[in-house]
Amino acid sequence: MAAAVAQQLLLVLTLLCLTVATASASSSAPSSSYRCGWCRRRRSGTSATASILPPDAATGAACGYGTAISSAAASGGFFFAAASAEFFRRGQAACGVCYQLRCRDRASCGQQGVKVVITDEIKTNRTATASGGWFMLPREALAAMAAPAVHGDLLQQQAVEVDFRRIPCDLHKDRTLAVRVEETSRKDSGRLALRFLYLGGQTDIAAVEVAPAASATLSSSSFSWRYLTRRDGVWSTTRAPAGPLRLRVVVTAGSGGKWLRADREVLPAERMPGRVYDTGLRVDEFAVSTCSCSAGDEDDDKEVHKEEEFR
Repeated sequence: MAAAVAQQLLLVLTLLCLTVATASASSSAPSSSYRCGWCRRRRSGTSATASILPPDAATGAACGYGTAISSAAASGGFFFAAASAEFFRRGQAACGVCYQLRCRDRASCGQQGVKVVITDEIKTNRTATASGGWFMLPREALAAMAAPAVHGDLLQQQAVEVDFRRIPCDLHKDRTLAVRVEETSRKDSGRLALRFLYLGGQTDIAAVEVAPAASATLSSSSFSWRYLTRRDGVWSTTRAPAGPLRLRVVVTAGSGGKWLRADREVLPAERMPGRVYDTGLRVDEFAVSTCSCSAGDEDDDKEVHKEEEFR
């Protein structure tokens, strides 16, 4: 009983924190067609950087998308990209999140920049990423950012300083939310680790619970649901119920949160690590909190809500 009450209190606190954290941001919206302003240079004096992915780099290894994401991204006007661990630590660059990037050097790039979808995490000890954040893009994406007059020069640079902002993931609009069972999952010990894919709209997942599919009722019984915790974009528990499971999630929406619940089996009893399962849940929310520019610590500048003119 005490554990169940604690779980419910934790969920209530999560929703309250979402509301408080986004209340001030909702009072000023950017003037561009996207709702978030540009994230620019931080107080530490460093900027996010973008560089070229190696030709043989996997397009979705960490996220488990596989190569299919490349064609889906291209058809929606997006490029696939990898992001450094600073973004993943707070769930900002969770798999499938979309950004718009542009060069900080106004003479080098076009005004619109490029749209990217995060499909991988950059594993590196590079100290520069600890303060500014890092994106790695295909060569074609960096070329698309460049102004025609400096196209070749930009591609010769090892890294380019960029502004970035979160944008809606329109390429997921025809897909439902999917969940990948991570390789660290162990049925016999009750360990379950999940990573969510194809998160639509412009939102984040703030809470996840699972329950036995056979016995969970349509009511929100606190005795049926098991709360998962998040680390580096992966949701996990060491006390997963046995048998087939269904799930429910809280997604950030507006200045608060919204419950989404699958009323059917999502994870089979014989769920396999590495497999992707469809939740049947469609996500198309917008959350004010997604405009945050934080990338791993508390020294980040707040987002710029007023559109900056190119000079």
